[in-house]
Amino acid sequence: MPYRRERGNSFIKEELTLLLRNAVRDPRVAPLTITDVELTPDRRIARVYVACYEGEEALQEGLKGLESAKGFLRREIGRVLRWRFTPELEFRVDRSWEYGAKIDALLEKIRQEGKWPSDEEDEQQEEQQTG
Repeated sequence: MPYRRERGNSFIKEELTLLLRNAVRDPRVAPLTITDVELTPDRRIARVYVACYEGEEALQEGLKGLESAKGFLRREIGRVLRWRFTPELEFRVDRSWEYGAKIDALLEKIRQEGKWPSDEEDEQQEEQQTG
């Protein structure tokens, strides 16, 4: 990814995070976390990935809040970016943390069923192999 786009991604993410915490008065957006921003190659669209750790209902309400604040957020981003044009904001749900939690739960279940070696068993096997 070109350096300029990468810098734009992180800059927009930081600015949006600050705006959501300090300037947007809508309580629906409070439980949301911006996890990533991805500019299209032409930098016309910024895909903003959001997660909510308080459940599906809070996520859906938060997305409605983001949509209603979209014009304000875009205008504020445009002020600080000073690009020739301000990218459109496109909000998307980031569920990667949910997948990670499922994988952790499955690994824990395997370990509890005795089909996965514990950390101590791993260390003992490594010592036997290197010893």
